[in-house]
Amino acid sequence: MKTKVTLARWLIDKTNSEAYRAGKLTGQKHPKVEKELIEAVGGMQPLLKQAKELEEEPLLGKAGKFSVDWRDMGGDIKKLTYDVSIIPELCMREGMKDPREHQLDLIEQIDRWKAEVSEYEWILSYYEKMLDKLERGKIVHDAEDGLLFPCLNYIVRLHDDVWERKLSSDVFHNSKKFKKEYQSRIATILRNHSPYYIDGMSDDELLAMHRVHSYAQTLEWKGAVQYLTDGEYLVDTSNMPYGTILNSQTLEHSIPSNASGCKRIMTIENKANYEDMTYSEDTIYIFCHGFFTPKEVRFLKKLAELVDSDCEFLHWGDMDFGGISIFLFNQAKVFPKLKPYKMDKESFQEALEAGAGMPLEESTRKKLEAKDAGILTGLKDMILETGKVVEQETFI
Repeated sequence: MKTKVTLARWLIDKTNSEAYRAGKLTGQKHPKVEKELIEAVGGMQPLLKQAKELEEEPLLGKAGKFSVDWRDMGGDIKKLTYDVSIIPELCMREGMKDPREHQLDLIEQIDRWKAEVSEYEWILSYYEKMLDKLERGKIVHDAEDGLLFPCLNYIVRLHDDVWERKLSSDVFHNSKKFKKEYQSRIATILRNHSPYYIDGMSDDELLAMHRVHSYAQTLEWKGAVQYLTDGEYLVDTSNMPYGTILNSQTLEHSIPSNASGCKRIMTIENKANYEDMTYSEDTIYIFCHGFFTPKEVRFLKKLAELVDSDCEFLHWGDMDFGGISIFLFNQAKVFPKLKPYKMDKESFQEALEAGAGMPLEESTRKKLEAKDAGILTGLKDMILETGKVVEQETFI
């Protein structure tokens, strides 16, 4: 059963359009009295009674802004006539905010949030698009959420790393609210506007690019590296043949100081392949869990400065959209001399012949077709041609 409304509320809802919310709707409206209206107010008798009351109101009917086309000596109504300008008065009577006034309030609020981050040009387009929609009278659900924008602006203005739960506590006074209700929404905004987003990044990886960390940020490698902690404590990993792991705090306070003898640096996307690698004095194997976070990038770029000019840089990852994206990120942000390892057409064909291929999803195909794969263009073409992708574990 439909909820009954008053005649005043029915007129408000009937008028509440994009044109009205944009302030462009003026003049008179002439709704006919039909079944929809009669049922909405609960029948003909309530309609007759409420129409008479509105007609006798000094600011409405008596002011010439509302009239009734009566029939059958007041026993029926053919149509109503009202001026759009009475809507604020009707809203007041109904105890609700005028939709046009509400739209103006939203515009004012979004303008304030935009001004707060005006120095960050990349996010302004998000606010400008929203303001454009609001000014055209459109309903924008994001604009109705008063907690979304302080959260977004908090992230935009971050200059230091912060744990996800600390962010949530600062903004929402609830350490779990961000993860439960806002992480996905914020990540979607960043995915559409952030200069740091690269196709294939997860929500966690994208947020990490903006200094928000949801888990302990670690860097893992096998190989001989010397690094300094707080500029004075020297650690040598040559005596740790099974691997070294630096947690987030150690990463923040450490910097590589020596990698003499290193002839090859290899980043490896999947953990199984990384674990399968045996310690070698002239090679550094680095576990690449996905997209390296800013702390890892800083550490690894410094490491690259320490090796000899003839050092070889390789990346071994999945032969799919994600693997190509991660390779290109590492090449652009970490190791400019990076080359692919077992990510060529021959390796791809070998894997397919061994029955290792999996279907390429149609949504991923479209993204791959549009992607500039650089040195991996040959692999990209093979994936599109065969409709298959290959995971790195095939080659363990």
